[in-house]
Amino acid sequence: MISLELSSIQQKDVDRAWLARAIAGYVAQGKVIDVVETSRSLFNSTPFNTGIIPPSSGSEPSPAKRNLSVKIQKSAKSKAFEADIAEKMKAYFDKGMVAAAKDLHISTRRASHIAAMYGIKFASRVSAAAKLEDLAFVPKIRDLILEGLTQDQMCAKLGIGRTTLKRIAGQNGLRFRSKENHARDLVLVDRIKAIRDVGCTRAACARKLEINPKVLLRLIAEHEIDFPVRGDLLEAA
Repeated sequence: MISLELSSIQQKDVDRAWLARAIAGYVAQGKVIDVVETSRSLFNSTPFNTGIIPPSSGSEPSPAKRNLSVKIQKSAKSKAFEADIAEKMKAYFDKGMVAAAKDLHISTRRASHIAAMYGIKFASRVSAAAKLEDLAFVPKIRDLILEGLTQDQMCAKLGIGRTTLKRIAGQNGLRFRSKENHARDLVLVDRIKAIRDVGCTRAACARKLEINPKVLLRLIAEHEIDFPVRGDLLEAA
């Protein structure tokens, strides 16, 4: 790294003076100093020693862009790897690209690139097979939500990604809850059962707990609470 401190620059004056004398003596002997133009990089052909670059005034043309005509060739090993992945991805026609990427231990971006390069297509999630596969997860996800597991813990238990988990939950009316909300629901469930046991109606239960009747209905349904309907809850709502 080149320091811009004045003291550091002044310390190099001696070296610069010596170098100037050495160059003058070399040239005085009739020798010639050849200037070799070295390219900055593969994608920038501008030489290093093309003169002094003036400070930018904001009106200069934009710097040279990457030369897109220069392509780095893939190694034989990389080509063989992608061909092998492409062959395995064909078995994921119904499961989808995300599942293929997860099982084959590659990123979804690379999976998409390989699929496009080899013309691999995946079934739409609206297909009958995909719908049946999603529906099989619904009761499992509902039970894990009631257990208070986090989304990461659910994914680990079910062997699916978070994107798939959120998609299935959203399409089937399942709502994730924080640990605080889950703990609050459990307290309400115990109180609902206690109020039910003393003979209160659902409407009276909602009033005693100071909760919306719809929240009461949700907790009764989710936790399968046996709370007889007496016809007055809808009137209260």
